[in-house]
Amino acid sequence: MSVQQWLGSGIAYIAHRGGDADWPEDTAFAYSEAAAWNPRLALEVSVWPTLDGIWVVSEDGTTGRVFDHDYDISKTRWSTLATLRTRKGGYPMMRLIEDVLDKYGQDRVLFIDDKPSVALNSFFNTLKPYNGQSRFVIKSYWKDAIMPPAAHDHGYKTWGYYYGQDMPSFASTQSRFDLLGLDYAAPASAFATMKATGKPVIAHVIADQKAAQTVIGYDVAGMMVSGVRQVVPAG
Repeated sequence: MSVQQWLGSGIAYIAHRGGDADWPEDTAFAYSEAAAWNPRLALEVSVWPTLDGIWVVSEDGTTGRVFDHDYDISKTRWSTLATLRTRKGGYPMMRLIEDVLDKYGQDRVLFIDDKPSVALNSFFNTLKPYNGQSRFVIKSYWKDAIMPPAAHDHGYKTWGYYYGQDMPSFASTQSRFDLLGLDYAAPASAFATMKATGKPVIAHVIADQKAAQTVIGYDVAGMMVSGVRQVVPAG
């Protein structure tokens, strides 16, 4: 499914960290559960390069919050990180290629966030064999001025996410992005400002039906969802 098709079939949903309100974040178990929940459910992954150039899935640059030992990912080899297990459930760390792209990269919309925005050649070379320009969206926080133009140069769409307090900078930065994101607790006026650009607006991060109903009232194009089972229709 292409991003265009995904956006054109009702509200589009993305599983934040694989659905971290339901399952241990950034684990193969979470992504398999999310993928099975709904075939239209996009998957969001954040990645970091290890010392030896392996792209691994992690929200944080260090492992201590989620895993049983604390390492700086960029200063640690994969052979060490492969021994880690999550504090919840005892799951191993995921790799971008083997655990995400090989499993989901051919037919599912993926939102991929290179957290440090470094080693860009390595990052885009990792994505290249999957011909994902129509399916992959490169995610970044609005302050990142490096990744969006690089993603466009490689043929990918970009999603930039904001919070309500970031809106004073919105007008001068939104041109970097093809899709826009805003936290669900932001005021209705901020959603209206984003929608006025004509770009799809995806609310984040939605954990329950109360938050979902709030942003549905703002006529958003999609939701970044942590509570997959609470919000996303099964199908």
